[in-house]
Amino acid sequence: MADSVIKKKTCFFCDNSKEPAFTDSASLRRFMSDRSRINPKQRSGVCSKHQRGLSSQIKYARHLAMLPFITRA
Repeated sequence: MADSVIKKKTCFFCDNSKEPAFTDSASLRRFMSDRSRINPKQRSGVCSKHQRGLSSQIKYARHLAMLPFITRA
């Protein structure tokens, strides 16, 4: 049997030397599900520091109507 090695995800924001910003809605949508819910840290692969900033920036973008609160099916 071949040894299956699970590759650890690296933080998108740490790799690109960026911070989450509410103005960049395209990158914020990358960390949301198809139902417009914020993906957890384990699924998105973002570090704890950037996950906290990401969730607050998504919430702020929702408040400014740049992102939807819910997506209807």
